[in-house]
Amino acid sequence: MAKWVLATLATMMLFSGHVMAQGKVEAVQVAVKKACSKDLANDEALRQVKNLFLSCVPGDKVDVDGCKVPCLKENSGAVVGQ
Repeated sequence: MAKWVLATLATMMLFSGHVMAQGKVEAVQVAVKKACSKDLANDEALRQVKNLFLSCVPGDKVDVDGCKVPCLKENSGAVVGQ
């Protein structure tokens, strides 16, 4: 019984991480569409998540395929990985 519960929890955790990533990919696609009037493929949007959510400074613009897109990070005081 305990193994089943652990397996169920592990599966739920895997899918919740995927859902969060999928939401960020869609947010990148919406931001690029709004700023540049162009569609971004899912794989390219996934590559841009780091640039638009983690590496940028709020208020700055990030170059995405020759287009300037506003940083999507919400908190300028957030330090990733520490």
